[in-house]
Amino acid sequence: MKKDSQYKLDIIPGVILAAFSIWYMAQVPGIRVFKSLGATPLTNHFIPYLWGSALLLLSAWLIVRGILKYRRFKARGGVSEGASLWAALADKREVIGSFIALALYVAFMDSVGFTIATIVYVFAQILILTPTARWGKNVLPAAATAVVAGFLLFYLFRVVLNVLLPVGLYGPGL
Repeated sequence: MKKDSQYKLDIIPGVILAAFSIWYMAQVPGIRVFKSLGATPLTNHFIPYLWGSALLLLSAWLIVRGILKYRRFKARGGVSEGASLWAALADKREVIGSFIALALYVAFMDSVGFTIATIVYVFAQILILTPTARWGKNVLPAAATAVVAGFLLFYLFRVVLNVLLPVGLYGPGL
């Protein structure tokens, strides 16, 4: 694949991320406002709107960058190949695998619980980012890191920060 013909790798993720950020920001008004000890102009809507806006701006930047790459590609007489997108996506297995792992992590957190979902997600993410040739050597360290990270994050959020987390399979005991 020509370097200039990689405009699709900017436009397609840009459109997907823009759609996701718009959907995400449309969900923010459904967050119940927490009334704390005093009045503050910043509610618990501020950070989700900030994150959603930042994601929307970044996705718009990706789309614009892809359009500019497309114009340069066409100006040089380039011809777009249909199979080149799939070949380029196959080279991005880490990115695609990370998005799939993150989506599964979010989807199963309520039913499985924060700790177990975090352990599985961290383990999967370590393997996704590790070259497949080194998986044999990294399975035990990845599992140990995932277990430590899962329980450490649970402790930090639940005990130190007093944040309610999905308990899932644990039940109300934790």
